[in-house]
Amino acid sequence: MLIEGLYNPATNATVQDTVRVYARSNVNPYFIIDSAKGVINSSGQVSVIFTQVQNGQPYYLQVKHRNSLETWSKTTQTFTGSILNYDFTTSATKAFGDNMKQVDSSPVEFAVYSGDVNKDGTVDATDLAAIDNDAQNFVSGYVVTDLNGDSFIDGTDYSLADNNATNFVSVVRP
Repeated sequence: MLIEGLYNPATNATVQDTVRVYARSNVNPYFIIDSAKGVINSSGQVSVIFTQVQNGQPYYLQVKHRNSLETWSKTTQTFTGSILNYDFTTSATKAFGDNMKQVDSSPVEFAVYSGDVNKDGTVDATDLAAIDNDAQNFVSGYVVTDLNGDSFIDGTDYSLADNNATNFVSVVRP
């Protein structure tokens, strides 16, 4: 799992950050069966432990990050021996609605879109306003408007969100 703003194609590494992964029912309204927090390591891997899932049962995976679009697995997945490996980074088609962005070409890597700082499911002017306000006020630290993980809110963060807002990027769910 890579986050667009946190990934550096020059180093093929990502800033580490926390995500919450949900195992959701495969039947509408896709109830949450279990959830767990995990840390994305520098290579984009995250491990979580679910205690409520059953082997052989299909589940959608939903991933939420503090300033990125929520992203769902393209299809349901099943656990075998209480283990499931799912790699969102290999193709946009790994996400429901192909809702990922290519962030590197060598190696080919895909990431979830950054910029949904107010968590309303779309990257838009309200997100841009929050980032711009924090940049104008020289806000720093681990804050939701820091899209690239450098602990400074500036034009780089704004540019990431602006590109996604221009493209009307929003959550795609089953």
